[in-house]
Amino acid sequence: MTKLIYIGGYGRSGSTLLEYLLATHPEVVACGEVERHLRRFGRRKICTCRQRMQDCPVWSPFQHTEKDLKGWSHEQLTLALLDHVSRDYSVMVDSSKTAWRSTFIPIRLRRKLGADFLLVHIVRDPRGVSWSAIRTRWRPKQGRYDSATTATLRAAFGWNAANLACELFGWRYPNNYLRVRYEDLAGAPRQVIEEIYRRVGLSSPADSNEPHNNRHQLYGNRMRFKQVSVSDLKEDIVWKTAMPKGYRWLVGSLCWPFLSRYDYGAIGNPAPAKKWESDA
Repeated sequence: MTKLIYIGGYGRSGSTLLEYLLATHPEVVACGEVERHLRRFGRRKICTCRQRMQDCPVWSPFQHTEKDLKGWSHEQLTLALLDHVSRDYSVMVDSSKTAWRSTFIPIRLRRKLGADFLLVHIVRDPRGVSWSAIRTRWRPKQGRYDSATTATLRAAFGWNAANLACELFGWRYPNNYLRVRYEDLAGAPRQVIEEIYRRVGLSSPADSNEPHNNRHQLYGNRMRFKQVSVSDLKEDIVWKTAMPKGYRWLVGSLCWPFLSRYDYGAIGNPAPAKKWESDA
């Protein structure tokens, strides 16, 4: 049975990077943000395998217009994809996260898959997440920019909700849960990825730099099309110097319970880097 790794948490927290690194294993297929496929119509999407959606070996059976996939749920599409790739891969990754529409999808998928499901809860310092939201606050559906304050509040409340959903899942299903901090992923990527592989019964690949045609992400951060080298990874810490102090305090005040739980330091000041430790 092909296992499912579901990446939960809030956006702008490193989920695309995590999925990219997981796909360095030839037995892992990365399918990106599956949930978004139910909200985006048309057939012009280019997959990260560099083929159009209708030619992609993973996505071609699931082309989406206003009629195709009508009435499908996120759960149905993920399970259908999982069944479709089961002949070629041992593990599939869905990086839809747990914000807004996908808040409770991990619980529904766990009920279907049992021990073959793993929620990888990725977290990032909420001040870094909010700073990213401030810098890219264009809202295409509304055709306008959010103010910096609106973008900050939206990110802070969304961050709290997404992480609360993961925490509740972890409390209910501890054997199907693993928390990963973005800061640890950037600082110790090999150790973090090897721990995730271990949790789904995979050994580390002999050569993680060998290219594989196993990334089929239609949606997600634009970095999914880039080549990433583990040796070149660096944590994005621009917010620590560029983010105004007032916004740091605002986000820290709104997120302080989880700020403490995830070892992110005081409300107004970030904590120093922390060495990755698995729960093995």
